[in-house]
Amino acid sequence: MTDTAPAAASAAAPRLTELVRSASLSFLGTVTRIAGTSLPFLSAEAVNERTAVVRVDQVLHAPPAFRQLGGSEITVQLSPDEDLLKVGDTAAFFTRGMVYGEGLGVTEVGRLPADAVRSHVALAATTADELPFSSVQREIRDQDLAAHAGQADAVVVATVVGLEDLGLPDYSEHAPHWWRATLDVSLAESGSATPGRTTVLYPSSGDVRWSRVPKPVPGQLGLWLLHATEGDLAARAPYRLLDPDDYQPAQKLAVLRERR
Repeated sequence: MTDTAPAAASAAAPRLTELVRSASLSFLGTVTRIAGTSLPFLSAEAVNERTAVVRVDQVLHAPPAFRQLGGSEITVQLSPDEDLLKVGDTAAFFTRGMVYGEGLGVTEVGRLPADAVRSHVALAATTADELPFSSVQREIRDQDLAAHAGQADAVVVATVVGLEDLGLPDYSEHAPHWWRATLDVSLAESGSATPGRTTVLYPSSGDVRWSRVPKPVPGQLGLWLLHATEGDLAARAPYRLLDPDDYQPAQKLAVLRERR
C-alpha cells in the first residue's frame, strides 16, 4: 500500500502556512454532532448544518490559555468555503473569533485533511514543550522579519552607547516623548548606515500606540532595523524606531541572510 501522508503534507504546505497565519487556534478534531452546540447560551434556532460540535483530539497551535483543550468539545461554525461534515469525520481545523465562557465557540477559517499534518504531529511528539505547528509559526515570523527588513532604510548590528531625552513638548497624553539613542555600528548589513556611530530616535512613551516599539538600554547589542527620520525630527537624528520588530537579537542576522 502506498503511503499518501507525505504526499498530502507536501501538497498542503503552502496552504498550511497561509492557514496558520490567519488562524489563532488550530487542532485535530473529530465531529461529534452536526447542527448542535456545546454553548448553553446558543439557542437551537441559531444552529444549522454548518454548526458542529467537535472533540479536540490534539491542539496544533494556540494562545497559551488554550493549549490544554485536548479532549474537550467546542462549537465550530464551519466555513462556507469548506465541505459539509458528518459525525465521525476527522480533520485539522483552523479557527479564530473565539467565544469563551461556559464553553468555547470558534469560527472556521479553513480546513486540511488530517493526513496533511501528521508529519508535524509526529515531529512535535519528540520535541519537549512544542506544539505541532510551532515550527510553522517560527517560519512565518522569520518570513515577516525578512520582509520588514526589506522595507528598512538601514539594517545594522550595533551596541547602544548613549541615551538622552530630547525634551520636546508633549501636546497630548498619547505623545511619543522622543528620546535619542547613540548606536555604535559594528556591521552595516544594508541600507545607508555605515560602521561607526549613528543616532536613532525612539518613543519612550508607554502609551498603547508606542509601548511595543523597542526601548534601547545602555550596552544593548542587537540587530537594528532603522527607518529614515522625516519632517522636523530629521534634524535630531537620521533614523528612528517605529515597529516592534525594529530590534532583534544579533543572531537573527543569519535569518535575513538565508532569505536573500
